Amino acid sequence: MIKIITGISLFLLFLLWPSESQGQFLNIQIDVEPSVDTVVEQQLDFGQMIAGSGLQEIPLGSPNMGVFHIRALRTQRMLISIDADPALVHANPNINASIPMEIFANYTNNGIDNFRASDALSDELEMIIVESPENNPEATWSGIYIYIYGSIDLRNVPLGTYSGNIILTVVYE
Repeated sequence: MIKIITGISLFLLFLLWPSESQGQFLNIQIDVEPSVDTVVEQQLDFGQMIAGSGLQEIPLGSPNMGVFHIRALRTQRMLISIDADPALVHANPNINASIPMEIFANYTNNGIDNFRASDALSDELEMIIVESPENNPEATWSGIYIYIYGSIDLRNVPLGTYSGNIILTVVYE
């Protein structure tokens, strides 16, 4: 019995003994899907108005302008477009009334919320490359701020709540 245990022990020791071996290399490739988060920071809000009051504007920089924030990897390439209804419609589907609306958009692509440093967003699908924040050029994440502003022409319309949609489309690689 002692010979068997000694033989097994020597065999295991031989297997564990350091020896010269051929190295194997393993090449691993990982594809990481970029992540993009879009948040409505502030709704565009024309507020309560009197019917027939005419042209009502929300200029760029107004506290009532809409603000979207898109968080993305710096150097991320995106295609962005804004599509807005041409008019606000009455909440009651039985009332056929609308308020003409014109919408504009500006953006910053360096992660800084500063409408004063923004550029106009075209009416077409626009390619934007996310830049590093000026205050942190080595940051992995950055973002785009989109500012929505415009005007409505408030004619004599029935009282009620009027609403419309502004659709932000973001396509990223």
